[in-house]
Amino acid sequence: MRKNNFKVAFRELRGKLKVISGNDDLGLVEKFNEAIALIREYLKDVRTSVLANPFKEKLEQIYFYKFEKPEYYALKIYHVALYTLLSQRPAGPPDILRKFYLEELEFILRYFNQHAFYYEYYRSGFTEMDEALFIPGAVMASPLLHDVPELDPDYSTNGDYLFSKFIAYEMLQEYILNELSALDCPVPGVGNGIMGATGMPAIAGKKWFEWTGELINVVELGYGIYLSKQLNDGKATLAEIFRWLNESFGLKIVNPANKLAEIKRRKRISRTHFFDFLQAAFIAYLDEDDAFDPDELLGNGRLN
Repeated sequence: MRKNNFKVAFRELRGKLKVISGNDDLGLVEKFNEAIALIREYLKDVRTSVLANPFKEKLEQIYFYKFEKPEYYALKIYHVALYTLLSQRPAGPPDILRKFYLEELEFILRYFNQHAFYYEYYRSGFTEMDEALFIPGAVMASPLLHDVPELDPDYSTNGDYLFSKFIAYEMLQEYILNELSALDCPVPGVGNGIMGATGMPAIAGKKWFEWTGELINVVELGYGIYLSKQLNDGKATLAEIFRWLNESFGLKIVNPANKLAEIKRRKRISRTHFFDFLQAAFIAYLDEDDAFDPDELLGNGRLN
């Protein structure tokens, strides 16, 4: 697996996990075992490829260990944490479940507070400490990194595991918040503990589209909607917009600020690459003679 194929393979992995999570013939343990086996194989392939194809530039290396590897490894941490959550979930009335979920949320928040300095670094897209945090072999003595497991010296940095855990815990936090919401406003198919494509329960009977383009394009779209104030008279928050995009397209964008930092660093392509592409495609479409074919626009004349 070459480095430029990591993201493609990652999308394929998530597609396979979605199939497993939707298989009602499998129990919780069987779903977990099949999912974690696929994730481990993917992570093994990525490690092998990275070590066989050394990074040519320091910035490329930092980018991988700061953004890509944490996103991939977070999937393993998340599935382990979600399995633990669901296997320990008590049976009983909604009040008992609510208490259980709130306690789990408190645990997650304590972890974020315990690592507040690095969590803020992660959320804000800072770069000042990148060489110390995301270059293998960099020396860094910090009591705040005491719970990081023993590192693979050839394939780990001081910060990539911590960032992985931040991503995974944000995903778990989102899952729990959706479960709590389902308890307050029951909807058929919601709150059943099934691992959906985004790590959240699916709403029965609702048709979703799957985003098959580059994930970073959704980040451009989300910020564009937010900054142009297109929703709710401009009152929709950035978090609300990305939660809506995640749920609508089956995504796991848990920290758009990190992806925004990636967009800001673009040099080879425009920083508004996706918007430029949309504009060019739309102008080309308008210039076509059959651009306003009603059957094409409305799907054979129907919107439903």
